[in-house]
Formats: sequence, structure tokens, C-alpha cells
Amino acid sequence: MKTTTWRCLLPALSLWLFAVPAVAEDSRVDELIERLEAQEQEIRSLRGEVEELRKGVVHDPKHPEYRREDGQFPVTEYDAPKIRLDIAGQINQAATVADDGDKTKAYFVDNGASGSRIRFAAATTFEESWDLGATLETAFNANASANVNQDRERAGDFIQVRRAELWLRDERYGRVMFGQGSAAADNVAEFDLSLVSGPIMYSGVDFPYGGLLFTNGDDLTELRISDAYFNFDGNRMGRIRYDSPMFGPAQLSVSAGTDQRYDAALTFGGDYDRWSGIDLPGFTVLGGVAVSRPSDNDEDYRFTSSGSVLHDASGVSLTFSNGFDGGTSDDTPYSLYTKLGWDTRFTRFGPTGFGVDYVWNENLSNEGNEGQSAGFSAVQVFEDYGIEVYAQYRWFGVDGDAPACTPGQGVNCPADLGLDDIFLGTVGTRIRF
Repeated sequence: MKTTTWRCLLPALSLWLFAVPAVAEDSRVDELIERLEAQEQEIRSLRGEVEELRKGVVHDPKHPEYRREDGQFPVTEYDAPKIRLDIAGQINQAATVADDGDKTKAYFVDNGASGSRIRFAAATTFEESWDLGATLETAFNANASANVNQDRERAGDFIQVRRAELWLRDERYGRVMFGQGSAAADNVAEFDLSLVSGPIMYSGVDFPYGGLLFTNGDDLTELRISDAYFNFDGNRMGRIRYDSPMFGPAQLSVSAGTDQRYDAALTFGGDYDRWSGIDLPGFTVLGGVAVSRPSDNDEDYRFTSSGSVLHDASGVSLTFSNGFDGGTSDDTPYSLYTKLGWDTRFTRFGPTGFGVDYVWNENLSNEGNEGQSAGFSAVQVFEDYGIEVYAQYRWFGVDGDAPACTPGQGVNCPADLGLDDIFLGTVGTRIRF
């Protein structure tokens, strides 16, 4: 009886054992279907959001998609795989102790010799040999040295658009630049191959201290350092500029810009602003001359030139710069600058540079006034970190006739300006990234 019972149950047991896996498999299939349906619903929702975003975009069937102003969409919406974007910048902070003949004070500034800034540069190759690019560069100067003086030790922040330009270049035809940027004469007064010229010492001797005021014994005057010293260099402005292709080491540049300003320059060793210099046997040479129509004073034209010669083996360099305004109704304002530099290497971190310079300015702050300045500087470069640590000691002095006045009623009319000299010591660092 028992044997017969088990024989009857065996077929039913076999069917159950095969049915269990089938039921489990059906359950997994149902679960997968539910997941797919949920994902499909999520995709529909995302499509709806995308459609909402696209409502703000103008479409033209004959043209690619147009967008509104920047900021309306994420940066990743701009699909330009052939354009390379480089980001660079620098910070240049300094501490200066100045004796103006009356008081000695310390000032903490953003060094105007080469101020803090950030730059975005985009470039691509366009149509075979043509290079196309755009540059946006903005200065961010916390307590700019040009604005700080004895009565205004905290001058606030200074923000300025230095460059916002487009450019197109072909080695065969040259380069065209359009927008805010350097006019053709810009930098022509500042060609300098010495190491100290980067962060602190070059022909623009006033830039690290421009806002400080001269004193006349006891009181501050209205005469700033930047009023008495100027290297006659060009400037940045809204302009269109053309740089010729390189003719050996030479290049011609012309520009027309804001307020009917026109510039022309001939540079030697400039090589599209790279300042690479001309390699001669044992020497490197860099220089240029420029003439411009500033259209901001009563001068007919402005002439500027500079040159620098570096002895490669010794690291000794000699730099010269001068400039003047021609056709003025008064005596011609002019500037003469010279510097002896020496670059060497004392440590494994990077090169060390020294410089001693002298500048003579005349008829700048007033007809007949003479401004003189001399300085000594040193810089240590830490190559692997983009760091330069520098120091400078400088003297400024201004002589000349005092403004005309009528004596009487207690008014004293001195024969000369009677301005005290200013002595300054500066330490600082520039970090480039």
C-alpha cells in the first residue's frame, strides 16, 4: 500500500519542483518590466524639462542654434571642440616704507609695475593656416599703488578691463586685432631684457608708487609721483590694429583707436609680442621705435623708443628708453632712462637678477620742472612654482621754479618749488599661474 502511494505522488512532486523556478523567473521578469516603465517615465519628464529650456532659444531653420547672452545657459552648452581655452593670471603684492621728508609710513599695495590680473585666452586653427582667437583680461588690484597716498592709505579695489579682443593671424599676412587691447605703441618704451624688469624695475619708475604726494617741508602738495614721471609709453584702448608678418627680426604695427588716436611702431625682436629678441653672436638684442597721435593734450605727436642688449654669457644687460611730446606750445616734455642689469644663478631654485637705474624727466608736471630718480633692485625666481620675490630701494626728487604769484599781505613767493625728496624701500612677491 505504501509503495503504491509514493508511486502516485512522484509525478505531482516532479511537476512542483519544475514549477517553482518558473514562478521565480516570472517574478524577475515582472520586476524588470516595472523598472523599465519607471525609467521611461523619468525620460519623459526630462524631455519635458529640456523642451521648457529650449523655449528661451531662438531657432532659425537656415542657421545654427542661436543663444541669448552668456549666463543664460551652462558653459557646457557652447559646443566648440576645436577651440582651446587657456586660463592664466598673476598676483603682485608689495609693502613699501616711504619717507616723504615729513613722515615715514608703511603702505601695503597691489604693485602697479605689474598688477594682479586674470586672463582667459581662446585659440584655434581656422581654415588651414589661419589662427583665430579671443582674449579677455581683467585687472583686479586690491589697494592699487597708483591710488594710495599719505592721506589715503586704503584706496579700495580697482577693477579694469585690460583686454577684450578678437584676433586673426597668418604667418604669411600678419595679424589683425579688434577690440580693447594694446595700441601699436604700447610697450615700445619698455623693451627690457633684465630679470628685474618683470615685477618691479623698468622705465615706468612711477608705477609702484604713483599715488604718493610730495611735501614742501611741512605740508603735502598736490603733486604726485606719477605727475612728475612718465615714460611716454603707449596705452590700451578700443582699437583696430594690424601687425605685419615678420621681416627677419623686424615687424611693423599700426593702429587706430578711441578719440581718433593713431599709432605706428617698428620693433626688432618683438615677434608678435613675444619679446624673444634677436640672437646675435654672444648677445640678445630687443628694441623698437614708435610715433603716435595721443589726442589728449596740446602735443602734435609723441615719440617713444627703447632698446636692451644682453650679454648671454655674463648675464649683464644695458637698457635705454626715451620719449617726448613734439609740437607743444611750451618747452618739450621728455624722459631719459637707463639701467644696468645682471642676471645670474646662485641657487637651484632659479635665476637671480639685479638692477641699478636712473631716469631724468623734464617739463612734465610744469614747464621748467625737473624730475630725477635712481634705484637699486633685486629679484629671486623660484622657477618650479612661478614665484618671484623682489626688493627695491628708490629715490625721487623734483626741482624747478615755483608757480608765479604776487607777494604781499603775508604771502611768500618762493623762487623754487622747495619739494622734499622721497625715499622708498619695497619688498614684494609676484606669483604667476
